[in-house]
Amino acid sequence: MKRLLLLSLLPLTACGTGVGPTSPTGGRPELPTGVEVRHPAAPAGTTVYLSLLTEAGESVYQQAVTAGATRTEVNPALWRDQARQARPIEDWLPEGANDLQVSAPGTPVLLLHWVMWQDRDGNGQRAADESLNLMTHDRAVYAEQAVTATFKTAIPDMWQQWQFAAGWSRAEHYVYLPSGQSTYRRSLQSQGLGRYELHVPTPITSQ
Repeated sequence: MKRLLLLSLLPLTACGTGVGPTSPTGGRPELPTGVEVRHPAAPAGTTVYLSLLTEAGESVYQQAVTAGATRTEVNPALWRDQARQARPIEDWLPEGANDLQVSAPGTPVLLLHWVMWQDRDGNGQRAADESLNLMTHDRAVYAEQAVTATFKTAIPDMWQQWQFAAGWSRAEHYVYLPSGQSTYRRSLQSQGLGRYELHVPTPITSQ
């Protein structure tokens, strides 16, 4: 009787000790990242990409875009190590900035921006004439600690406040002209919603 009981358990034991799946997600679809770029419908033809660029134009992340798509999910985990490129926040201020006040002087910061381009020559690398006529004033930002900077510029006549949370976030651009005044007020502030929007080029004074 005991022998029969052991034999009946053998198939269950074999199943329980089998080699597990090699996929990190166990074969399940990957979970959404919650971060996306919205954009006009991607053109058909050769492959279209979204690239996240440094100030110098170096691509630190690239994602293919489906033809006709108007939103593309991106994975922030794949650019987090770029925090090593952070520089003091003062280095990022526009030329001619004055009346500067910084809550934590010297805080390392990195600002990155999105572009969309079509790989017309098929080599997988962005050329200057392959960029689509789209942009965003929002930024992917890294700050070593929470920091706020305020300053003024003469051209354009603008008062700005940059307010960044510690770590990575999306810095949202907002600007307006108070009634009866000539000095614009602009903010670039960390937001929890990871949604970037590419649009036709507009000046920094445009919302």
